[in-house]
Amino acid sequence: MVERADLLLSLDWESATPAGRVRHLDSLFAGGADIEKDIFPDALKSALAAAAPGQTVAIPVTLEDLVMHPGVGPVTLPRAEFAARYADGTPLEPKPGRFYPANWFPDSDRRGWLPTVRCTAASAMGLTVDARHPLADRPLNLSAKVVGSLSDPTDLMPIDWLSDLAAGPGMQACHAGQPTEFLDDESYRRPDEAPDPQFYAPARIVAHIDSRAQRTVGAVYAEIIPKDGRVLDLMSSVHSNLADGQRMGACFGLGLNEQEMAENPVLDGAVLADLNTERAIPFADGSFDAAVCTVSIDYLTDPVRTVGEVARLLKPGAAFAVGFSNRWFPPKVTRLWTQLNPFEQMALVVQYMETSGGFTDIETRSFRGYPRPMDDPYYKQITTSDPIFAVIGRAL
Repeated sequence: MVERADLLLSLDWESATPAGRVRHLDSLFAGGADIEKDIFPDALKSALAAAAPGQTVAIPVTLEDLVMHPGVGPVTLPRAEFAARYADGTPLEPKPGRFYPANWFPDSDRRGWLPTVRCTAASAMGLTVDARHPLADRPLNLSAKVVGSLSDPTDLMPIDWLSDLAAGPGMQACHAGQPTEFLDDESYRRPDEAPDPQFYAPARIVAHIDSRAQRTVGAVYAEIIPKDGRVLDLMSSVHSNLADGQRMGACFGLGLNEQEMAENPVLDGAVLADLNTERAIPFADGSFDAAVCTVSIDYLTDPVRTVGEVARLLKPGAAFAVGFSNRWFPPKVTRLWTQLNPFEQMALVVQYMETSGGFTDIETRSFRGYPRPMDDPYYKQITTSDPIFAVIGRAL
């Protein structure tokens, strides 16, 4: 009988967009969970108590099984109660579908609101916010994989793992199937507008995410890369973040630093290209069986054009996986990206794929809570691994 275990908790759910259905899988690592004492539904406790290491158990759940306070809403407010401004003092215009901190509505009655609320309608006179949890009213499936069993339950206070799991998921979905309004004239401005090849000229022979996060994103990529397939590593560097021993036909990098790609051990060839100035990616139609882009989508100033080019390069049905974390180069990241929660960032990438017209069968993934590896320089300052968020689409 399992009393304490490392668990991988996951929520499996779907949402609608103007282009179709999107599937979502959001995961949280629960290290040393106490099966009996920690806060889980009784049905999950019973199934886990009899589970063996490596086994996954699953049950349908409602939002009320996950969180104690699902929020309230929707609420219609006078437009003047939205008090947000940019750093230069310019008023920020609320956009339907976007999420905003509740404290940006300082004059409102915020009893029952969650810390972040969604704007569902806006005009010059008023706006409507939905202060319910973004997973409200959605069918949910909860699974728990027993990564490894432990002994000797601790005497610590019970942990509410499911509340942590549900913090964020739902924000990557459209509201009522309508596209979120993300863009304005300043969305793709960056602090450093100098030519990108100039910024990236010095080689940075470093890992941009920790080794645990690299394995996590590599496992996602392993699912989409055919054994003998040709792979494009878009915006490549010294690491392609593929799984150890990944089998494939060949991998080609496209990036801005020749030395970094030359030291990448998995690349069979590399092309220098600035995707923010060059209209076309220099490969023929249908050249690749899969494409990946890691921690780089946030630097593109015309991302829909680039994503459309990736669709052109892929064979029909081939997958494009965009993986990212919560880290970036501040001088070159676009302003819009820094304004979004990571789950909203996934929504933005989904919108890129749909707007490009080149992808279908889109899904999102998130992974949080893994312990930070001891070989990481931030091991003593940060206890958890860099989170991983991914969006996957299939070329038409």
